[in-house]
Amino acid sequence: MSYKVVMVESDVDLKVRLDNLIIIKNGEEFRIPLNDIGVVVLDNLKTNLTTRLMVQLAEKNIGLIICDYEHLPLGYYSGFDNHSRASKMIQYQIKLDKSFYDDIWTEIVYRKIDNQAKVIKSIHGDVPVVFELNKFADEVEQGDVTNREAHAAKIYFNEMMGRSFSRGNEELIINSALDYGYAVVRAYIARLCVGYGLNTQVGIHHKNEYNRFNLVDDMIEPVRPIVDIFAYYLMKEAKYFTPEHRRSLANILNHKIEFDNKKMYLANMLEEYVISFSRSFKEKKIVVKFPDVDKYEVSIDEV
Repeated sequence: MSYKVVMVESDVDLKVRLDNLIIIKNGEEFRIPLNDIGVVVLDNLKTNLTTRLMVQLAEKNIGLIICDYEHLPLGYYSGFDNHSRASKMIQYQIKLDKSFYDDIWTEIVYRKIDNQAKVIKSIHGDVPVVFELNKFADEVEQGDVTNREAHAAKIYFNEMMGRSFSRGNEELIINSALDYGYAVVRAYIARLCVGYGLNTQVGIHHKNEYNRFNLVDDMIEPVRPIVDIFAYYLMKEAKYFTPEHRRSLANILNHKIEFDNKKMYLANMLEEYVISFSRSFKEKKIVVKFPDVDKYEVSIDEV
């Protein structure tokens, strides 16, 4: 699958011609082959695009992220299903029993907290919070009925960002960076799920009837610490959330990580990750390969 992220930040017109995205600015045309694109980010409220382009994006399973007037991702558009065996895959998903989903959610939460502990250790060394996070990870019960995930998140962000930090505080620019990075990764995972026939509405733990991407929001949890550590270094000395920051975060899919004993781009890792979920649903046993934040190469050139 392609993973190039195209960011549209100017007042332009977008259309499609002969399987190319055509960008028209001041009468001049630029073209990018659709087969090279994974995600398009629209970050200008004056951008115009054609319905024909929307159809082509959906047919080719290219995700489209819409940003608001504050340049933050607000919505996501994609095709419903582009997989020849989508109906069979949803049967695999809905026929699995609750205990299977509880077990896989337990593993997701454990891996997320484990990666959070590694992030703190990488930034601050062997501080007490690392021990606490590891303890929370070891205490995760089936289905995380004691909500170790939430307890871990509180001490994790407080240690990394400071006691006054709150994920709900829109005035903190680090939150803008986190939201932007999460949105890019979330959109790419959604694209992969659709491409491999998974129904994104059928979640593992997330069950919101109004959320089309419940499964994606489950899958992204162990990946979030990768975005966290990059955003932390990217915004460490920043006073404003700039277009350069947004471009750096959009490029996170091109960062390197070691996964399954192979060095690859983050986009390729996410594809392997989603495939392992698909296999788990089909084979009715957990064979998911999880990312390790210690194997992620923070792109120093971008921070």
